[in-house]
Amino acid sequence: MSFAIMRIQKVKSVGGLGRHLDRSDNGNISVPDNADYNNSNSNLHWDKDGNCYSQKEWAQFTKVNSLSNRINDEIRQRYRLTKRIRKDAVRAIEYIMTSDHMKMREIFSDDKIYRSWIKDNQQFLSKIYGEDNILSMHLHMDEKTPHLHIVVTPITSDGRLSAKSFVDGRKALADQQTLYAEIMKKYGMERGIKGSTARHQKVISNYNDKISWER
Repeated sequence: MSFAIMRIQKVKSVGGLGRHLDRSDNGNISVPDNADYNNSNSNLHWDKDGNCYSQKEWAQFTKVNSLSNRINDEIRQRYRLTKRIRKDAVRAIEYIMTSDHMKMREIFSDDKIYRSWIKDNQQFLSKIYGEDNILSMHLHMDEKTPHLHIVVTPITSDGRLSAKSFVDGRKALADQQTLYAEIMKKYGMERGIKGSTARHQKVISNYNDKISWER
């Protein structure tokens, strides 16, 4: 049985995260050392409205819409409190969804299954955070193991920026992991190892079709 791997990172300062997720630098495609540039055209990206972009299209989109700008714009538009946001506040949360290389290769060998897998991941976080908080999604096919990054903004329905309102402490994180594993059972996965430090490596893939979901 393969593990359903879901890793979470709180984002206080974007730093180089945007370039890694977007695979772009000032309109040019930019991939990390452990990725295969020749397969970057297999990557897919989705904006806040669920529109799907090829890697080339997304690189141009992010030339004026960097991750930092997207996060700050979202907060600026929806934050309703009068007090200033703390400098060390969690401004976004990054999720990584994947499994072992063989399982992900199996999933992406079937058109219907990989589309279903991507949609299930999007809907899983939409139920926790609400669709308005799904800022972007990034399917990386240029590393050894295909994986999906999803960036969410923790903005509550009453306009507060509050990560704790969605995931507060280790128990809440563990509960998310358990719920996620239940959803992934149909793909032949079980709950991942707690505290896993697995890293992604470059991948060879022919995947280049676009996927969308109903919002």
